[in-house]
Amino acid sequence: AVVSTQSTGTSLRSNFAAVIPPPAVTMGILCCVSDYLKTLGSSFDNVNYMYWSLAFVSAEFLFDTYLIWRQRRVVKETETRTEDVKKLMDEETYLKARSYSLEKINFGIIHDCYSYFETLGVSLLFITPFLWDFAGKSIEYLGYSHELIQSNVFLWQSSLIMAVIHLPWSLYRTFVIEERHGFNKMTFGFYFKDTVKKIVLSNVISSLIMTPLIYLIQWGGDYFFIYAWGLVFAFTMAVFFIYMDFIAPMFDTYTPVPDSPLKTAIEELASSINFPLTKLYIVDGSKRSNHSNAFFYGFFKNKRIVLFDTLLDDTCNPLLGLDENGNKKQFPSGEDDEGKKKKGCNQEEVVAVLGHELGHWYLGHVYKPLMLNQVIILGMFYLFGVLVKNEQMLADFGFPHGSQPTLMSLTIIFQYMFGPLNKLFSILSTQLTRRFEFQADSFAVGLGKGPLLQSSLIKMVADNLSFPLADKVYSSFTYSHPPLLERLAFIRDEIKKQA
Repeated sequence: AVVSTQSTGTSLRSNFAAVIPPPAVTMGILCCVSDYLKTLGSSFDNVNYMYWSLAFVSAEFLFDTYLIWRQRRVVKETETRTEDVKKLMDEETYLKARSYSLEKINFGIIHDCYSYFETLGVSLLFITPFLWDFAGKSIEYLGYSHELIQSNVFLWQSSLIMAVIHLPWSLYRTFVIEERHGFNKMTFGFYFKDTVKKIVLSNVISSLIMTPLIYLIQWGGDYFFIYAWGLVFAFTMAVFFIYMDFIAPMFDTYTPVPDSPLKTAIEELASSINFPLTKLYIVDGSKRSNHSNAFFYGFFKNKRIVLFDTLLDDTCNPLLGLDENGNKKQFPSGEDDEGKKKKGCNQEEVVAVLGHELGHWYLGHVYKPLMLNQVIILGMFYLFGVLVKNEQMLADFGFPHGSQPTLMSLTIIFQYMFGPLNKLFSILSTQLTRRFEFQADSFAVGLGKGPLLQSSLIKMVADNLSFPLADKVYSSFTYSHPPLLERLAFIRDEIKKQA
């Protein structure tokens, strides 16, 4: 017998209530860091802040490289399937996944090396102050002289420069690696059109948030960090509300799922746990890539589910049951076409995947990190207020003494000085997300979807050519989702516990 949905959810909530550290604890840590900085402030008088920051960047680079080499060794040395992997995928799929993983790792190592030396070069050659000065001279030439205007010009020109510099890397990743392994579906024309839209949109959004943020920091006095946090929180919520309705459709087509067995099954799942589903979409992810995904979004009583068309196999994709006029046709039988391997999950497996995803909602995995992040952002703005008073900091990064442009202070402090904090929070976030994934798996098992969730995970790993083996140290620091074998073992144990 399977434990009922409600009792399972309640049990899970009580068992995992202590997973999230209380906001007071996080704020306490940040306050301790602030007090520590104040106490030792005089000790840093003779320290070059740029060299200190680059020392941490170098240490982080070496650590990350060590981790990726551990994973590379696992992939390189495991030339044939282990006994556990033999139960999950055939030899052909395994060899393809191994080849794909090795190529991505090798490319990633080279790209990370380039990024590291790029950071060193930008810092040691004082490229950032040069670009800031160039932005100022540009607006002076046009007859303007204002820090907010200069800040926006800097943002746009820096973004364009970085886009051009990193374009070859992106092109190689998309049209060589992804193309070679059968995932890329974009043409060059589509890619460049998409890239231009992303650059323009990201810069517009950056200007919309940075302009009032800079003004509030300059205007807010000693309590600016509260106003800055309030602005960032309000802006984040606004983007969440409008993203799927106005921004996402600029890049992809979201088609409402027509009446079909799949729609009925998903609505029944949502109803069984009181998930306030209002709309169900299929997005044409296949026009970009063959990688698959599914997610939900929305606040309060307005929740929506999005399925990538690459997640659905031919037996359950209702859009394949429509003719050119939108009329329903007979659903495909699901038989192999010309001996090709079928991809995607069947209806029951898709519902199991959504059982996992909705478990995140039921267990509060959306709001808990959101609340924690707001505490962290508030604390980091407070720490920014402590550090920004040090004029020597920007001087060490190449800015003239006495020059304290707000945007440059934000850039240097958040990107460089907060490097150790950013790394710490990244590691903690990874660990937290992994816990959430196990909890959502347990929730799906409580819905009676355990075996189907297992089969869907196996299919998605094979379809995405994800390498099924992972170095334990590497995965613990970098995998937001637990490795496949760990998840399957956990689900198997949960099935036994809840039976």
